Amino acid sequence: MVVVAAVVMLGAALRPRPEKADRGFPDNPAARSEWFRAQRAYPFAHIPAGARLNSLRQLDAMRLAQTEHSQSTSLTWTLLGPQPTNTGFSYPTTSGRVTALAVDPTDSEVVYLGAAEGGIWKTTDGGAAWVPLTDTQASLATGSIAIDPSNHETIYVGTGEEDFSDDSYYGAGVLKSTNGGNTWTLTPGPFGDSLEIGSMAVDPANDQVVLAGTNSGVYLSTNGGNTWNEVLAGTATGVLFDPYNGNRAYAAVEGNGVYVSTNAGAAWSYDNGKGSGALPASNAGRIAVAISRSNPSTLFAGIANPTTGSLLGLYKTTNGGSSWTELTSAPDYCTPYCWYTNVVAVDPVNPQVVFIGGSDEPGTLYQSLNGGATWTNVAVGGNLVELHEDHHALAFSANGGTLYVGNDGGVWSATDPTTLYPNWTNLNNPLAITQFYPGNSVSSPSLVYGGTQDNGVQQYTGSIAWNYSWCGDGGWTAVNPGTPSTVYASCAQYDVEESTQNGVLGTWTSANSGINTSDRMQFIPPLVMDPLNSEILYFGTYQVYQTANGASSWQSISPDLTGGTGTVTVVSVAPSNDQILYAGTNEGQVQTTTTAAPGTTWTNVSTGLPNRSITQIAISPSAPYVAYVAFSGFNSPGGHIYQTTNGGASWADISVPLPNTPVDDLVIDPVYPNTLYAATDIGVFYTTNLGQTWSILGTGLPNVVVLGLKMYAPTRTLYAATHGRSMWTLNVNSIQ
Repeated sequence: MVVVAAVVMLGAALRPRPEKADRGFPDNPAARSEWFRAQRAYPFAHIPAGARLNSLRQLDAMRLAQTEHSQSTSLTWTLLGPQPTNTGFSYPTTSGRVTALAVDPTDSEVVYLGAAEGGIWKTTDGGAAWVPLTDTQASLATGSIAIDPSNHETIYVGTGEEDFSDDSYYGAGVLKSTNGGNTWTLTPGPFGDSLEIGSMAVDPANDQVVLAGTNSGVYLSTNGGNTWNEVLAGTATGVLFDPYNGNRAYAAVEGNGVYVSTNAGAAWSYDNGKGSGALPASNAGRIAVAISRSNPSTLFAGIANPTTGSLLGLYKTTNGGSSWTELTSAPDYCTPYCWYTNVVAVDPVNPQVVFIGGSDEPGTLYQSLNGGATWTNVAVGGNLVELHEDHHALAFSANGGTLYVGNDGGVWSATDPTTLYPNWTNLNNPLAITQFYPGNSVSSPSLVYGGTQDNGVQQYTGSIAWNYSWCGDGGWTAVNPGTPSTVYASCAQYDVEESTQNGVLGTWTSANSGINTSDRMQFIPPLVMDPLNSEILYFGTYQVYQTANGASSWQSISPDLTGGTGTVTVVSVAPSNDQILYAGTNEGQVQTTTTAAPGTTWTNVSTGLPNRSITQIAISPSAPYVAYVAFSGFNSPGGHIYQTTNGGASWADISVPLPNTPVDDLVIDPVYPNTLYAATDIGVFYTTNLGQTWSILGTGLPNVVVLGLKMYAPTRTLYAATHGRSMWTLNVNSIQ
């Protein structure tokens, strides 16, 4: 890591600001959103309403039908980590995206944390230790947390992450606990898995009245969350109550501005001010809104520009919204991703202390000690501990003595938030909420690589605390089996990297010479190594590229393999004959060649396959014309896994007994060729008879999206890379 000293004026003194090391191409939430959501929706514009809940009901039915004598019931998944990740940066450890935080009003050390797709975690010691609470719930995607101010044991969780990144996974409704998170009750209500609940609030005077802000409107419950009704339309990005007057509530709605209710959320009216004191409501994108507990007529609203993604303005009212003033001194704290990362918080005791958080261009977290008149970037604390970028959650303790910060790298706290340059404490150990992408590689039981969301390519070397290697968003990886010190990684889009020094941070060099960087391609494009020749690798855009010299140079070996607008999602090499390749696209097409070289002919073998995005093609270890194709999306019509025994001339659906959920990866057992393992959006399944029957594989794996599945053949151990609960392992020697 290269540390560059900059100087920031602190009164008459100068202080160093350590800069982040170059992490390859920057994080790109917009491109990431298209990649994650589109493959699940295609060929439709949206994911079908109720899809996840329906698949979970099928999962429950399978679990009931699965006898106690099943081969897999005695198998238990084991967490491999990261828990957390060692970065080598001035923020020494990270975990994953934290989207919601709530502090117990009676104890500043009791905190509930919501992870993007990692569920709810609780600490009782200020973040020194964390315990997961919702691993078995219907949704681990978290948008919001609210604690009942009159009963701190009652917790509401809005599922479905409303950060608009679209790897922001959809939810399943509202979770409620009345015993501090020990048990939960799910109310799907009108939400289902098509809604994302980004904010919740409980009436301070009537614990039966609860508000939920969602991507389709504001919903009200008057019976403690048992039933809900929509009371305000639009994309609501914030709801809150006046802490001393339960009849008065506020809501922020994209494109409309701020609303106020004077009857506890039953009816709403504009609260945007007038004339020169009005909010720019008609051009408002995402709005972050916060209220001063000690002076409830004071509110702040950070508004995104819906066109550019920059900050349209930070506004303040001191009269409950009758008029607003733009704080022109406020920095453009969330550019260029104000639609994704935009949060505001006010000290509950001192209304002069305000924090605004956003992305890393040009800064991450700003503090004002004079009510917003001036601002200081405090992303590096007085103790020189640095925060990760992309902030989503800020939560004060009730006495204002502690501030908790959640972002794409995890969670931090400061017990001196009213001090200029607070001293930050990293709280990421032992959170296991890393969001892996597909394409993890297993070189040995003590050498595993995986690409993650905004926390790069990471390396496991035997410790549950992994090491950061490279990239912002990390994708597919490949390791030279004969020389495991040589590692390849596909960072976001065309950024292919190589390390010949064990993947250590600072040893990576660009390795994409010959790849046309203007090609259409996935945000996380496929990168695979020839299993018979480690000098040969393949990379997919809308065409397939090959290198025959260890990524020193690349050349195209195919025409456009899509319908003219799509991209290649997977490239697979036959283990027994490396001249035979299969390529799959996001438009449901499979193409093959029997000569892996430039100028070769490719054959479209898609007839009989469903029109959905392809996530994996697994080829038999011994028979190159026997292959299996895995599909994302939802049945309409057709299944999720198809088999060919003749190189694609015909296909058969072998997934009928599986729940209707995206299949994200597929592994053929190297010992028993009739045994397949399927990673899905709701866990891992297996069949020992080529799909005639399917069973849930093992116990202990959270209800989380599993994007990657690899097997270490010598020990028959599976490695499941989840998109929110880190990586897990399971030995399957007892399965035949």
